[in-house]
Amino acid sequence: MPVVFACIAPHGGHLLIAPPDPSPVPRCRAAMDRMRGVLEAAQADSIAVITPHGVYNDGLVTLGISPKAKGDLDSLVVQARTDIDLAAAWAYQASAFDIPVVPVSTPDGVPFPLDWGVTIPLALLDPAGKLPIVVACPARDLSRDQLVDWGEALVLAADELDRRVALIVSADQGHGHAADGPYGFTPSSAEYDEAMVDAVQADDLSRLLDWDDEWIESGLPDSYWQTLALLGVRRRVSLTAHFLSYEVDHYFGLLCAMYECPST
Repeated sequence: MPVVFACIAPHGGHLLIAPPDPSPVPRCRAAMDRMRGVLEAAQADSIAVITPHGVYNDGLVTLGISPKAKGDLDSLVVQARTDIDLAAAWAYQASAFDIPVVPVSTPDGVPFPLDWGVTIPLALLDPAGKLPIVVACPARDLSRDQLVDWGEALVLAADELDRRVALIVSADQGHGHAADGPYGFTPSSAEYDEAMVDAVQADDLSRLLDWDDEWIESGLPDSYWQTLALLGVRRRVSLTAHFLSYEVDHYFGLLCAMYECPST
């Protein structure tokens, strides 16, 4: 099976608070720990991370291709190797779907910079940095079909290389839960989050295809677009869905869900 594990993983900084210190999001922190164990058991060869906060270009998917990658967030440092072959195969398979992909490299010897949307999930899900990674950042103005197809292209790329790939969809939900938050308060964030939780619990991500663009934007999420890639993966690979947790961290929502091989 080419994709052996997938998850929706938040990237809020409070997830890094480790027990016994009190956490404002204990259920999500526990869910990340559970996902780490399942990811390890899946024996993946590589991790693909889809982030909303990486190198961003309208109308494109950017794909890191530097041999090494590094994220530096306060006192947290995450380092990883890049699976160049998987990145190349993913881009090649995407071309058949007319998805514009731009490879992004850094000068010789300079690691590809990992944003917090990659650094935080990797620190919790692969803390020893054992697995090589591929980091993608899809633009929000790509069509819904292209975003779904981006996930299908990952499955085809993994199959082409005979790779066991784990997918991390890095995503926080609505960002308008608190009047004193950086984006202010909007009831649409709670509405959006409820709809996303319902879709994940029902194992029916196809619902997302019918959501109104203006309604999505009013909820202030950074999850919708990359979650469509997960729908594409699910169309190609049979994975068992598990909704794990949902919490609000002051002004933004956090959702944890994992998708594992039935035999895992």
